[in-house]
Amino acid sequence: MLQKKKKLVLLVGQSNMAGRGEIEPEDRVEIPGLSKLNAALQWEAADEPLHFDRTFAGTGPGRTFGRLLLLSQPDCPVGLVPCAVGGSPISVWRPGMEFQAGEHPYDDTIRRARAAQAEGEFAAILWHQGESDAKKQNPDYALELRTLVLRLRAELGLPELPFICGELGHFLGPEYPAGPINAATRAVVAELPKMGYVSAAGLESKGDHLHFSAASARELGRRYFEAFQALC
Repeated sequence: MLQKKKKLVLLVGQSNMAGRGEIEPEDRVEIPGLSKLNAALQWEAADEPLHFDRTFAGTGPGRTFGRLLLLSQPDCPVGLVPCAVGGSPISVWRPGMEFQAGEHPYDDTIRRARAAQAEGEFAAILWHQGESDAKKQNPDYALELRTLVLRLRAELGLPELPFICGELGHFLGPEYPAGPINAATRAVVAELPKMGYVSAAGLESKGDHLHFSAASARELGRRYFEAFQALC
């Protein structure tokens, strides 16, 4: 019998998409029909951590989004494609750019996305990034984000693929002035078609004033799914 094509979800950005929440027992429970593309480009059960950008990767929003997408379409398997890279500024999310030694966030994302497309079709891109750019007070964030959205959609051959952005945590310390980055993100969301924006209101850090706790990361994933539903 032919295997059903997966609904694919691309997870991109920096550490809060990759996940830094403490992994809890519920994050390890296998969800039939939900898989992740591992570092070796093989599909496996989507337990946490989904990402492998750092040895301390933890719970992020992607698994909850995938679980809810699966529940909404139980006859169609869901494949998560984790590509976020902790600490990466938006400037390295361009072709040919290297972040840390051996890390090419954009090029690696395209390589992994194309491998995933052999077994499915993309349903959404989830983006959470900007802490690094807030720290640097990047004045070109809106332009760079707009370029990235259009470039990723073009590379995947899906000009109106839902692209959902997450607000930076309200708990960030003063060295991460989030207001301008959030405003730039909202401007791009308002300008381009099939864009969503997810509030981080009420979500908590894991105690470091930088990363979402596991519970808040899961809630963020639920909010991403609500934003996705609003676009469908």
